[in-house]
Amino acid sequence: MTAEAAFQVTGLWLLAARSRHSLVHIPLRGNPPPDPDSPTTAGELDLVLGHSHGGFAPNQWKALRHSLDRGRSQTVVWNPDDVLDWQEVHRDNAKWRWRRPAGARLHEQVQAHTLILLGTAGNFLHTARYILDLALWQPEPDGLGYRSATLHPSDSQLDRRGQGISLIRWS
Repeated sequence: MTAEAAFQVTGLWLLAARSRHSLVHIPLRGNPPPDPDSPTTAGELDLVLGHSHGGFAPNQWKALRHSLDRGRSQTVVWNPDDVLDWQEVHRDNAKWRWRRPAGARLHEQVQAHTLILLGTAGNFLHTARYILDLALWQPEPDGLGYRSATLHPSDSQLDRRGQGISLIRWS
């Protein structure tokens, strides 16, 4: 993802934290909603963010996605100050590392070529820091040209049965 895309995804991450009655769909595989039965290349996944207590079952995604139209453009205003600082994130991760209840973690599931992340507002607020840092990163002229961040199950935000999520930004 580019810096602009990382800022946009951070804003969408914060939007997911605000309302437990919304699903945030980020079509990363192309602009039109894909045909649910079309083959896909390994690694090509869309992204859906939503509250675990919102009543959405991931196995309903294929039917829901198929009924979506192209949508309409909307503007969401957010402030980088809405994102927790690293000190708060690390303090929370250390506090809950082994004691956070399973229901208070981000749960990953792949359905119909889509990574679905369901969690609490706190999960989305804490993990938004990882994405914002990718957006703020300034590459060195003689550096590698990319940076990555990983949300790991041991960070206490992800379900321990999950694989973790790697985010990559290139310059």
